[in-house]
Amino acid sequence: MKKIFKSAIASALLVTGLSAASIDTSSLELNFEGYKTSEMAGTVGTFKNIKYTFGKDGSSITGVFKGATATIKPQNVDMGDDTITNNMKNAFFANFTKSDIKVSVVDVLEGENTGLITVKVSIGKESALVPLTYTIKDGKFEAKGQLALSAFKNAHKALTALSKAAAGHKNMSWPLVDIMLEANAK
Repeated sequence: MKKIFKSAIASALLVTGLSAASIDTSSLELNFEGYKTSEMAGTVGTFKNIKYTFGKDGSSITGVFKGATATIKPQNVDMGDDTITNNMKNAFFANFTKSDIKVSVVDVLEGENTGLITVKVSIGKESALVPLTYTIKDGKFEAKGQLALSAFKNAHKALTALSKAAAGHKNMSWPLVDIMLEANAK
């Protein structure tokens, strides 16, 4: 009887397209890449001390991410270089928002080692949806998507201030930010 029950569950998972993959939430890293110069040169950064909440069911990607949230303090930005970090804090974020950045997962579509996590990025009263496509390969979970800063009213002002403060931008900052999540799969 147990064999029949286990077989039925396995068949149901296959039919619904769910996989048994999950992630180690303690290994989750959030990185982003912003763009500067007319050649669209990228600069990678992260945020320290992100406050995450995850779903209660850690047995699948859907269980981990459905309803998950993250709270990011803009002043915790880390660009890996003191000058660039200070420009992000004092030129970009000082003109962009005084609020925390809130991220909430609104939908998860889980396939076989691939899928889609749709997040809502909220800054103050404004928000934008960002689809993150993910893959699981060689024990690693990777999700990527792109946020258009133009969805937020202070973006132009903040990007202009950053372009003026950072000579390396050559008077141009792009209103696109690539978002990347990485974690160990389990």
